[in-house]
Amino acid sequence: MAEVRIVLVIAPPLLADLIKRVLTDGVDKSVKVEVAAPAEASRRLSEVGPDVVIKGLVRATSSFVVPPSARVLSLSADLGHILGPNADDIVEFTPDALVARLIDTLITI
Repeated sequence: MAEVRIVLVIAPPLLADLIKRVLTDGVDKSVKVEVAAPAEASRRLSEVGPDVVIKGLVRATSSFVVPPSARVLSLSADLGHILGPNADDIVEFTPDALVARLIDTLITI
């Protein structure tokens, strides 16, 4: 079974650690989760070649390039919702919803 590569581009370390734990414990596949600070995101995304990128609480002034093959999930500014991977995909942000959204996203990869 291939390992799923996920990169979190999330400013607060506590939030990144919580999401990393939820994903590692909740997905039945081998998951490698990397955390990239917004300032180093472009470099890490290029190095890792992720299957999924999860963005959250990144300042509007932070810009980075997501590889075209990666699926993107985003957290809303108020942390109340998960957005993506499609424009109309919006669900409430809970640990179970995050795992379910990731599993749904992996099916399309």
